[in-house]
Amino acid sequence: MTGFHLGFPSHAVADVPMGAWGDLAADVERAGFDTLWHSNERFFRDMFVRMTVSAMRTSTLTLGGAVADGYTTNPAVAAQALATVAELSNGRATLAIGAGGSGLPMMGITRSAVTETTRAAFESIAELLAGKTVTRQTAAFTLRGANLKVVPPQPVPLWIASRGRRMLEMAGATADGVMIASQAAPQGLHRALEHVRRGAAAHGRDVAALRTMARVDTCVHTDEQLARDGCRLMVAKLLWMSYPDRGFVTDAGLSVPGALEEVIARRDYDALEAAAHLVPDEMIDTFCWAGTPDQLVNRVDDVLAAGGLADIGFWLLRAPGQPLGQARELLAQALSALRRSRGQAVAR
Repeated sequence: MTGFHLGFPSHAVADVPMGAWGDLAADVERAGFDTLWHSNERFFRDMFVRMTVSAMRTSTLTLGGAVADGYTTNPAVAAQALATVAELSNGRATLAIGAGGSGLPMMGITRSAVTETTRAAFESIAELLAGKTVTRQTAAFTLRGANLKVVPPQPVPLWIASRGRRMLEMAGATADGVMIASQAAPQGLHRALEHVRRGAAAHGRDVAALRTMARVDTCVHTDEQLARDGCRLMVAKLLWMSYPDRGFVTDAGLSVPGALEEVIARRDYDALEAAAHLVPDEMIDTFCWAGTPDQLVNRVDDVLAAGGLADIGFWLLRAPGQPLGQARELLAQALSALRRSRGQAVAR
């Protein structure tokens, strides 16, 4: 059965205070989503704190964090926080590990050996959650005889999130679930899934046992062009975080406009908002789902019909001037239609 996930990019919920976060999580559960993912963009509200609040206001919803990385937080600290949320939520916690990127220049951090660091962080967190003592040395972090004093009684599913070729192959070889980021069309997802399958096969893993999710930035509005406009900043951010890797862009037959690439090359994250208008529509249509509820249903139906995916992840954005409640309601309409067409229960 297809799983449907909801995430909120940090800037899309920047106006939701912590005092209201529990109500939002409860609403997501009532709307019928399977998992609520909590973003980890620096320097917005803390991911694990929001997961804790969500755990206290929900009872069936899986609670995800996306993403943890090996550069900004030692994996032992991430494992400790995740184990705490897992205990509080009676085993409803999950985590995606990725390359990260936001906030690194502010902290004087330069990423290197991204695939190797992500794999080392993933393996460290998995081993710590399993009650093992971990010693590992990387360029990004060090663990010496590290172990958790409180271990979750049941396994905590761990994902790897990426859009890059090498990372996807590593995820296929390593992870419980693979979160394929920013591939909104069947062709792009097919390419990404081939990398996942290649990695799984090289390590003797059955790809059918892996959970695979299309995690797509999504903006739903009655005006298709406004929905596209709601995605431009997010695409600018993903291009910034992937810089200088442009493999996923050229694979799609696209190129980054020169003026936008100049802004990204300056590595000033705060400059992206003013440059977001430089993101062209063809990039929005390739890397995002933007449109009306009916258009969103058609886009999701297309990628599910192509096969290979177990899960769909909507990372909900807002069109210019759009209230969060309206965005959620339009997405809920699409979710109901998707579940109904698959014979799944629809939330009331």
